[in-house]
Amino acid sequence: MKYNPENYNQITEFLDYIRNIRKYSEHTIRSYSTDLIQFSQYLYKCDENLLILNIEKQNIQEFLFSMHAKKKSDKTIARKVATLKSLFSYMVKNNIIDNNIMTNIKIPKISKKLPHLLTKKEIDNLFDIDLTDNKILMEVCILELFYSTGMRISELTKIKICNINFEDCTIKVLGKGNKERYVFLSTSSLSLLKKYLSIFCDINQIYLFGSLIKNRKLSHHMSEKAIYNITKKHLKRISNDEKLTPHSLRHSFATHLLDSGADIMSVKDFLGHESLTSTQVYTHVQLEKMKRDYEKSHPLSK
Repeated sequence: MKYNPENYNQITEFLDYIRNIRKYSEHTIRSYSTDLIQFSQYLYKCDENLLILNIEKQNIQEFLFSMHAKKKSDKTIARKVATLKSLFSYMVKNNIIDNNIMTNIKIPKISKKLPHLLTKKEIDNLFDIDLTDNKILMEVCILELFYSTGMRISELTKIKICNINFEDCTIKVLGKGNKERYVFLSTSSLSLLKKYLSIFCDINQIYLFGSLIKNRKLSHHMSEKAIYNITKKHLKRISNDEKLTPHSLRHSFATHLLDSGADIMSVKDFLGHESLTSTQVYTHVQLEKMKRDYEKSHPLSK
């Protein structure tokens, strides 16, 4: 489908801003790009000369109505509204437009689904690997860091070797919104990392997991897709649940901490959540488990 070239240029400038200034992850940038190109194509279909700079609130409402008509989910529509809000906030902030027409456009409320988790037995099975095989050492390090630190995939890909502190047992990571935080390393993580670094990492290598492209290994990090595929391969090894992803290890990290009595505020900080609301989804996981245990075990629940 076609779109107005001026709209395309405006979108490109915004994407450059969130990539280079706001330091958004490539996954987020791809999502924003998809949503904005789709919106631009919609405008072109309505009127070839209609510019993002000149549209009105009614145009936004009609676009969202068309999404509902196509039976798009509330989650999809909410993401598109959030993307457009970011675009128009950027344009107002940079004096490209005067008024933000997205101000009173509400993001549809979506019910939070409980995250997919691994049981502690599945975690044990995940790490039941022959570590004498050095070829698999890097893959085990990736799994270990996901589960022992609760990092996001975008954070794990960008770990710099210089940000690993073996004395303090910490790694400095760059989280959402370019915010730094420290995550803690377990004894097993430290041991694995030291072995991995001694065997596979070059003295001039910047990132812990260098690019799989040979001539880019020293200066570029491995792609999120490559790390996703490595992790997914091992998850399939221990479970038939197709919905398990690298993020499931982050969910499991948080849930297992809370199960063991960790303070929810500490878990919030470990995960790099801005709001406690994001962390509280894991308390719902605990309640669901308690409910299942009650229904299974209590004589009056039958």
